[in-house]
Amino acid sequence: MGKSIGDYGSAATRDFASDADAAVDWLAHRRDIDHAHIGVMGHSEGGVIAPMVAASDKRVAFVVMLAGPGVRGDRLFVEQARGVALASGAPTAYVERRKQFDEKLYGAVVEAGTQAQVDARVQAIVKQGLADKVIEPNEAESLPGTVTSAWMEQFLRLDPAIALKKVTVPVLVVNGSLDLAVPPTLNLPAIRAALKGNHDATVMELPGLNHLFQTAQTGAPGEFAHIEETFSPAALKTITQWVVRHACGRCTPEP
Repeated sequence: MGKSIGDYGSAATRDFASDADAAVDWLAHRRDIDHAHIGVMGHSEGGVIAPMVAASDKRVAFVVMLAGPGVRGDRLFVEQARGVALASGAPTAYVERRKQFDEKLYGAVVEAGTQAQVDARVQAIVKQGLADKVIEPNEAESLPGTVTSAWMEQFLRLDPAIALKKVTVPVLVVNGSLDLAVPPTLNLPAIRAALKGNHDATVMELPGLNHLFQTAQTGAPGEFAHIEETFSPAALKTITQWVVRHACGRCTPEP
């Protein structure tokens, strides 16, 4: 702790997957750990990372994806922004204009080219978006640097299906029906398709839960801090029972 020589500012999802795999390695070298039942559980971006670790490290015995994406980052962010805006009361006409802007912006990053070409395309799209009053001046100032950051560029291009198709160990996928950050209608079908070759994959949409697995009304991020519930007890029970069934090497299963 505190001795990493890494640079968090330039780190991206694959770096975090390497960190998670280092944790698996640490556990695998402990005598007080059942090496046959080491699992990886991740939430949101962690839900992308967990399958990445399992696909490359055969010591991982099971995976739990909590609100993990199933589609490429550019598609995810477009639908995420649209859903949050609508739930927050933004006019439908503006939301659709913003969606078109976001598609162009992320497409410019995903499209092949040198860094200079990507930067130029992004700057041009942001300039036009400002002229069309789709974005405000303060956002126009910060947006180019945000979408061309190391983390953002990698995540926009990252397709979770690549790792998911390689995962052969048991997988539990849970997503709240009110999750606006990782919409279940977009992501769960893609995850099911990627896991169709896995003989022990369970994909579940839990009703009435938001991105943080809180019981919610709309799922809008503005609700998060006002909901007393930290994590749905029903969701915890579902996850716990599945893990006990799949990782009970040294424990006594619940009746």
